[in-house]
Amino acid sequence: MLKSEQCSRISSAPILITGSGSEGRMDLADLSREGHRQRLREQYLSGGMDNAPDHHLLELFLSIVIPRRDVKELSYDLINQFGSLEGVLNAEPQDLMNVKGVGESTAVAISSIKKLNDRVIHNRNKNITHIITIEDAKKYFINELCNETVEKIVQVNTKNNGKIINKHIVGSGTANCCDVDVERILQNAMRDKSAYVFLAHNHPDGEAYASANDIDFTFRLKRIMDSMTFKFVDHIIVAGEQAEPIIHTELFEKYFKEKKS
Repeated sequence: MLKSEQCSRISSAPILITGSGSEGRMDLADLSREGHRQRLREQYLSGGMDNAPDHHLLELFLSIVIPRRDVKELSYDLINQFGSLEGVLNAEPQDLMNVKGVGESTAVAISSIKKLNDRVIHNRNKNITHIITIEDAKKYFINELCNETVEKIVQVNTKNNGKIINKHIVGSGTANCCDVDVERILQNAMRDKSAYVFLAHNHPDGEAYASANDIDFTFRLKRIMDSMTFKFVDHIIVAGEQAEPIIHTELFEKYFKEKKS
């Protein structure tokens, strides 16, 4: 930690400040640390943390979780270890505990931030009862998939009026790929007596653009469903807060027409 010019002249022996009564003593380092924590809290309460560096915000959080220690260096160590603030929050508790100064309680507290945020975003879909338009579908699937760290494929079946019947996780894989069983998708649609079927999957480390495999899979599935009693509306690609359909775009509509002819 950097010290002021005045502090640099102070003897290395602890300076003790005694209260007026018989209470315990506090050395200068404790006093300085508490003052720094208080300034961080005041900055946060005044709204001044909005543009603060990531390590300042993490330091504020750590100062609450670990109240009796200087956590400035630890905030730097965590971000350096995991590459970013996002990396810290996405880390598993066991990985966090590999960083010196992080115990079980601190690791659980850090990792719970993402879990809480994921739950808040996921709960937004509790208020979505109908999917009628492509924009409705994009909003729903962003809420469902934006924070996933591995690829997942989600199927949503609806009635004629767009009311959601059921949601199914039909595939899960790694950060870069995912296997899906077409037969399972068809069985879900038939079991739910669906009128419309929406499909979506996420690109955790990429962008909301369909790969050649995504397009080919979508075409094959649409061709199968075109001969059945329910309609395959679209396959949505989600990357973070972005989502794009495959079928309902000018480029892909042309592709599907050419493939069918």
